[in-house]
Amino acid sequence: MKKRLFALVMAMSLLGATMAGCGSTGEGSGDANASGGDSAAADTGSYKIGCSFDYLSDFMANVTDGVNGYAAESNGKVSVTVQDAEYDVAKQLQQVENFIAGGYDAVVIKPVDAEGCAPMASACRTAGIPFIIVNTQANCDYDTYIGSDHVLSGKLQAEYVGEALGGKGKVAILTGELMVQAAIDRLQGNKSVFEEKYPDIEVVSELDAGWMRDEAMTKTENWLNSGLDINAIIASNDEMALGAAKVLKENGITDILVCGIDATAEALNALKSGEMAMTVFQNGYEQGYQGVKAAVDIIEGKSVEKYIDVPYETVLPDQADKYLELVGG
Repeated sequence: MKKRLFALVMAMSLLGATMAGCGSTGEGSGDANASGGDSAAADTGSYKIGCSFDYLSDFMANVTDGVNGYAAESNGKVSVTVQDAEYDVAKQLQQVENFIAGGYDAVVIKPVDAEGCAPMASACRTAGIPFIIVNTQANCDYDTYIGSDHVLSGKLQAEYVGEALGGKGKVAILTGELMVQAAIDRLQGNKSVFEEKYPDIEVVSELDAGWMRDEAMTKTENWLNSGLDINAIIASNDEMALGAAKVLKENGITDILVCGIDATAEALNALKSGEMAMTVFQNGYEQGYQGVKAAVDIIEGKSVEKYIDVPYETVLPDQADKYLELVGG
C-alpha cells in the first residue's frame, strides 16, 4: 500500500500537534534488537513494517523473534524494524511518527499505555496504513488485535495454586502496572477463581512490582521482613516470579509456591530446578508472527479478524523441556 504525499503531510501535522500537546521534545530511538541494543533494519522488502514495543523484555524478545521469523519466511517480500519504547508513551508516539515519515506500509505496536494509543491510531488512519496491536489490547481504533486471553492466564495460575494448596492457604500477588490491561485482567482471573472455587484461600497482599524483577525482589523481601504468612506467590509475569524466587532461595525458603506467566527460558529452567512451581505459556513468537502477517494481509486487501487469539497453556516442571524447545532455551 503506497501512501500519498497529502496523507503523509496530514499525518505529520496531526502528530506534530499531538506531540506539542504532550509537551514532548524527545528524539525517536534507533532500531532495537531483542536484547535492547541498536541495529540497522533491513530495507529490501516490498513492504516495510514498523514495530514499536513497550519494552524489550525477555518475553518481548520472543515476540521480536516472531516478527523477524515472518520476515525471514517472506523471501524478501517483507522487511521489519523493531524499536524499544522504553515504557515511554511519548517515545512510542514519536516512533510511530518516524515510521509514517519513513514511508512504512504498516505499524505494529505493543502499547506502553492502553489509554494512550489514540493519537497513533489516528495518525496511521490518516496516513492510510494499517495499525496493529499485539499482546496488550488498547482503547483505540486499531485494525486487529493479536493476543491472548489474559483473564484466562490468571485463572490458570489460581487453579494450580488452589489445587496445590488443597483449597486452603494464604497467597500474595505481584501485579504488573495496573494501567496495563494485561495486569488488570490477570489479577481479575486470579481473584475470580479464589472467590468462586476456593473461599478458604486468602489473598493477604497484592503489590504492583511494575513487571520488573528488581521491584519484585524488593516487594518479596518486604513481605518476608514483615513476617507475612504466605503459602504461594503469584506473579503476573515471569520476570517478577523470578525475582520472588531469587529472594526465597537466598533466604533458604523452599515451601512457598512461585507462579509466573510467559514461560520464558529462564523461568522454564527455574521450574526444572524447583525454584518455581509453574508458569503459563504465552506464545510470544506466534503473537509477533501473526502481527506482521495480519499487517501484510490488510495491506493486500485480505479480510482479517478483529481479534486473533493465541491461547495460553499451563506449564508444569515435567513439561519444561518441551517448552524450552519452543522458546529456544
